[in-house]
Amino acid sequence: MPDLDTPAAAPRSRIGNLVAWTAKHERSVLLTAVAFQMVVLVTMIGLRLLPLLTGETILVRVVPVDPRDFFRGDYVVLGYEFSRTPAAIDGLPGSGWQQEWSGKTVYVTLVAEPDGKHWRAEKYSIYQPASGKYLRGRIAGHGRIEFGIEAYYLQEGKGYEYENAVRDHRLSAEIAVTADGQAALRGLRIE
Repeated sequence: MPDLDTPAAAPRSRIGNLVAWTAKHERSVLLTAVAFQMVVLVTMIGLRLLPLLTGETILVRVVPVDPRDFFRGDYVVLGYEFSRTPAAIDGLPGSGWQQEWSGKTVYVTLVAEPDGKHWRAEKYSIYQPASGKYLRGRIAGHGRIEFGIEAYYLQEGKGYEYENAVRDHRLSAEIAVTADGQAALRGLRIE
């Protein structure tokens, strides 16, 4: 029989006590673990829904992108004029910055178009605007800025109709924008 007064017996004794306590409180430990997982899932869903619940809806024009993926079902890859990186972004060096700054947060200030319905980019900056409507995105490389509104899944059989509308410049995206520039795609409009 091992001597419980030896230094090696102390960790075994603590582990044994922990196992005994866990067995005694098994139901509470299990419920706490499940509750924690539920809180994490609800938080993740809530953060994605936040722009849809609290954001102001604006309309932006969609530009053609050529998507091809037969495994995802019907969907449309969406491009926007403001998704293309400009020659200069306020706060970044003038040339050769695209690869070096991949992943960097960029703010795109939006202004209303003359039609009064659509919005377009006015200024690109790494500094958050103090006021007005703007989008928060990340430099993704390959001359793109991503905002999390670049794909829209459709009812089966509708993808071709939307792709034609994009090519004919008749498709607009309805996006919800929060006060801090987070965007979520509400839907698409064929005009």
